[in-house]
Amino acid sequence: MPFIPKRGYDGKTVRLQVAAQTFTKGDACVDNGSGFMSRAAAGENGPNFFIAAETITAAATEADYILFWRTDPSITFEVNTDAAPARTDVGTEADLASATQINPDASADDVFYIEDIVGATTNNKVVGHFVGGTAVA
Repeated sequence: MPFIPKRGYDGKTVRLQVAAQTFTKGDACVDNGSGFMSRAAAGENGPNFFIAAETITAAATEADYILFWRTDPSITFEVNTDAAPARTDVGTEADLASATQINPDASADDVFYIEDIVGATTNNKVVGHFVGGTAVA
């Protein structure tokens, strides 16, 4: 499961221009340095992440607009982890493993705060929020 907002996301969306690539609802995205949003990768350290709110394959030319959720700390997301989280990961910050997962064992970038584990640890799902993130205008 990619990043899916659970609480606090009403009215916190924005339309942004995207790079020519496929976006799936729930992908973590960042500015690619040219003013277009691209899917985030492991090692991205933000703080300005956005989450794709729709699925789209952008045209061969950049400049399509899609809807994104902001990632300010008041918005709670449920997301997959790349390994089973431990109870000791609750209350810690983690890194992105990809555009759709966090790495609960990595803390170099500390971009996602883990609030709780969803179900059994073998489900590889946590709930939390982005640290910093995009402010709500």
